[in-house]
Amino acid sequence: MQKEERIINPLYILIWFGVSLWVGMNHEPFADEAQAYLIARDASVWDILTTVSRTEGTPALWFLWLKFLIYCGLDYSKLYISSIFPNLLAVYLFISKAPFSKYIKYLFPLTYFILYQYNIVSRNYGLLFLMTTMAAICYENRHRHPYRLILSLLLLGSVSSHAFILSCSIVLFWIYKDADREAGLKGYRIFIEKNLKVLSIFAIFTICTIVCMYPESSNQYLYNYELLQGYRVRNILTLMSVGLISSSEIAPENLGYIYIGLGYFLLMTYMMAKNYKMSFGILFLPNILFMLFVPYKPWHAGIIIMSGLFLFWQEKREISRSVQIGVGILLCVQIIWSSMGIMKDIKEKYSVTKDIHNFLQAENIPASETKIAAFNGISLYLYEKDVNLSYWDWRNNGFTQSITPEDIKQKRAIIINKEVYDKFNTRIKEIEAQGNYQIKAFISGHFFALQDMSKDETLYVLYRK
Repeated sequence: MQKEERIINPLYILIWFGVSLWVGMNHEPFADEAQAYLIARDASVWDILTTVSRTEGTPALWFLWLKFLIYCGLDYSKLYISSIFPNLLAVYLFISKAPFSKYIKYLFPLTYFILYQYNIVSRNYGLLFLMTTMAAICYENRHRHPYRLILSLLLLGSVSSHAFILSCSIVLFWIYKDADREAGLKGYRIFIEKNLKVLSIFAIFTICTIVCMYPESSNQYLYNYELLQGYRVRNILTLMSVGLISSSEIAPENLGYIYIGLGYFLLMTYMMAKNYKMSFGILFLPNILFMLFVPYKPWHAGIIIMSGLFLFWQEKREISRSVQIGVGILLCVQIIWSSMGIMKDIKEKYSVTKDIHNFLQAENIPASETKIAAFNGISLYLYEKDVNLSYWDWRNNGFTQSITPEDIKQKRAIIINKEVYDKFNTRIKEIEAQGNYQIKAFISGHFFALQDMSKDETLYVLYRK
């Protein structure tokens, strides 16, 4: 480390941490963050490994990490700590160990996924940057310490389903790079025999992870997506045009943004394949194919960036001019996004359940007399200290629950989302009349990067005095 880096690096890390902490303290967690906290608080380790991972469709590491922090006293109001501190360590390792130029080292941690989406929004992706960085460092020392590499890949593969695919890709990348390809199948056989113990550990982990997180057929989350006509076609379009340098909803009025995103994705895919050939295919294609067949959201695009990070880290050769330009465009756009995400989170409401909690308290309506009929209202549970309400069960519920005649008679408040309000407006008015309810809207926008990708998270409270 050069002399100026000994001064600049600690200062940079301190500023990065200060910004993250400031935004985290102003961020109100929403339903997905609350769901994981409730699972960690209420489910046993055995239930998390055998049941919850399957219903949530994700490995267990994030829930276990939160469970440890809750055991140590983590309150829901400080949930941002769970993702900020792992990312702080990742930033330190990245700027200390990554074989990149200074401008990449200092700009990359400021990009959208690193500074905001996987840092402030406390979800399982909060461990992705750290585990990818650790895997990249351990991969460099794989010949001396193969067990360290496998351990880092076990941790990476336990972050999320996308990270699990990436960890499997890295194992294939390792085999491809280190086996004697000139010897053909014999070269691969010799490599596998030489590393049989560590590869067996990973094989057992792979089988166990698939078994633990493979969703049940009754999973209502996936069932809802299966009902959407052409969702795989939409996945393909969204994956290729949204999440890296454009963020518009797939709609006719956003064709310009879609073409820009699509053009960038296809051009970068071509240039990366041309420059890195088989390495690109091994590290990128498995996750791209995976995302075509599972519900894709724009924030999943971060796994593509992590795949690129690992590839560039290991390919110790000069990056072509065209790829440099593509990476430069990505950095510029992502840094703009992170700035906008921070400003929106400070100024606007990412979730409104705290406001609803205060409203219900003012109306003297206890949680026991409140029906939460929409998944995005479950973070209300974390503000009700006197009632042990727990996480949403996707085996029995979709994004909404039905409102029964008993609910109308017994509940003083019913919480629904905008989708239900718009779709069943006539029915909602009937419920208002039957139960002598009033209705109050709490406006919120769960946003991704830019305004045109914001999802309306407005909640409506039907209540009676």
